[in-house]
Amino acid sequence: MKNYRPLLFENIDLRVAGLQVSCLRLNRHTPEAKPEPHRHSDHGQVLVYLSGSGWQEIDGVRTAARSGTVIYVAPGQLHAFERQRTRRPLCLVIDIAIEPARPTPRAVAQLTATELTRIRARLSSLFGFREFDPATMFLQLGSVILDVLDPALAALGCLGAPRPTARPARLTRQVERALLNIEREQEELSLRDLAKRLGYQQDYLNRQLRAECGLTLGQLRARSRLETSQRLLRDRRLSISDVAERVGLLDNNYFARWFKQQTGLTPSAWRTG
Repeated sequence: MKNYRPLLFENIDLRVAGLQVSCLRLNRHTPEAKPEPHRHSDHGQVLVYLSGSGWQEIDGVRTAARSGTVIYVAPGQLHAFERQRTRRPLCLVIDIAIEPARPTPRAVAQLTATELTRIRARLSSLFGFREFDPATMFLQLGSVILDVLDPALAALGCLGAPRPTARPARLTRQVERALLNIEREQEELSLRDLAKRLGYQQDYLNRQLRAECGLTLGQLRARSRLETSQRLLRDRRLSISDVAERVGLLDNNYFARWFKQQTGLTPSAWRTG
């Protein structure tokens, strides 16, 4: 999220379908901030990592956290966060109480790139909450919290049986197929040329894709490149340079910087980890 500013909403008392949300905050873990292990007896926490990476320790068990990681800390569990020596993690913390009738959330899950992008967009709308209208603030804030909690709790298995995944729309599938073909051909096309190859002007294509899947052409290409890069990095017979070339990024230094922006780790560190 660009232009980060801390957020804190306390005493929310949002109750819906066996859930009670009492606090929402957004903060960065700073190098000098080393929180002591602590626990909450009256509520749990849903942690959504929006960027950066590190380790979340819960009752002595360390769990890796990176962009899109969702972690549930149950009431009474001892927990603390340890950041890695990379970009400072940006973490959304939601204090939540879950009634026993609800399915127990699993400890950790991973959001899709689309879900993470939508959560970031919804949180960005909260930065406009400067002059609160008491009559509408709760409805606005509650709407954002529910939009954020829905994919996070679904990933953790707290909403019951998994919902069927909607098939990508026609244009999105067309773009994804074209991106895979370009990666196989190891081409390095600009977004404008890529849109032209698909038969569209770039601005028009971005508007259509946003309406279908919530992502732009550039975001779809970044997601496709990242998924392909991670798959290729698992093959230790390939060098980092080979992987960069196969996703259409011929400059190794640029590939390393780009990969770190996406995951918080360099390609070699990601492969090792």
